[in-house]
Amino acid sequence: FVTHWLVASLQVKDNECHCTFPDCSLHGGVTLTVQVNVNQRRLSERLVYSNPGREGTAARNFSCVIYDADFMNCSWAKGRAAPDDVQYFLYTRSKKRIERECPHYLKDSGTHVGCHLRDLSGLTSYGYFLVNGTSQETGIQFFDSLLLLKEIEQYNAPDNITVRCNESHCLIRWEQPRTRQPRSNMEFQYQLDIQRWSNFLLSPKIVVFGDSGNRYNFPKPGSKAKHTVKIRTADARKARWGAWSQPVEFGSEEPESSLVHVYILVVLGTLVCGLTLSCLFKRFVRTHRLFPPVPQIKDKLNDNLPVDNEMLWEKFTQETGKDDKEEVLTVEKVSEAPAKL
Repeated sequence: FVTHWLVASLQVKDNECHCTFPDCSLHGGVTLTVQVNVNQRRLSERLVYSNPGREGTAARNFSCVIYDADFMNCSWAKGRAAPDDVQYFLYTRSKKRIERECPHYLKDSGTHVGCHLRDLSGLTSYGYFLVNGTSQETGIQFFDSLLLLKEIEQYNAPDNITVRCNESHCLIRWEQPRTRQPRSNMEFQYQLDIQRWSNFLLSPKIVVFGDSGNRYNFPKPGSKAKHTVKIRTADARKARWGAWSQPVEFGSEEPESSLVHVYILVVLGTLVCGLTLSCLFKRFVRTHRLFPPVPQIKDKLNDNLPVDNEMLWEKFTQETGKDDKEEVLTVEKVSEAPAKL
């Protein structure tokens, strides 16, 4: 166990002595030593307070967050060595030493692993939280924690965001968000997300601290530029940002022409051309497969060039007989001679 040392000096009254310590975390164990001076002699008594139960059965990963100024959620995880039938219970203690059990538990397979509180009126600057447990199988160690409530509060977005523009700049103003307890402006920081409608790239976020008077001067880039702004809040000491506000529009009502439309047209044109070429190519391949080319007869005597049959036949018929010599046969008629007597 972790040992805590608390020192207090008391005077004996009516033969009785008691001591009250402020709230502190005790789940790690504590050692109390009582020393008494009697007739120049010192007597000492040592008291050891330990966390009863099996090691590793206490709730772990305990955390709480306050939101919307009036609500709080706490959560924890089951101990690594905790038995299956373990059940946890959360208690809060106010400054007046009044203990209250969690009114609304969050469960996981029947085991309490969280708590939702809707009434924080009994809590002040610090809150003492105790999670103990029960089991039929073994003893369950407790877990306790002392939390500074302003450090666990998650702030809402600023209220009443307004924008007023002139020819040179736009003045963005907002109001401090509502919190559980009043806070000064110095305890806040804000993050502004200002984006131009026609801008292809996101603009960097702007951090403004509360001492600026909850205002920011934004240079106006042009009369036709339309913008949106949204703001979120955090504690000035730690950047635990809350939720973004709803975006507020300012600038011209007509969106400024930009290269975005040109890029879109180019992309669409490229897609249309690609689809057209793809369809034509598929149609050509299909036609080629259905009607393959007819093979032609090759002329082996003329460099394998096609032979024009009609021209060769005409040439052959015209030239036939020019070089051939005709043979003429003369036939004479001979009359038969008379017979001699």
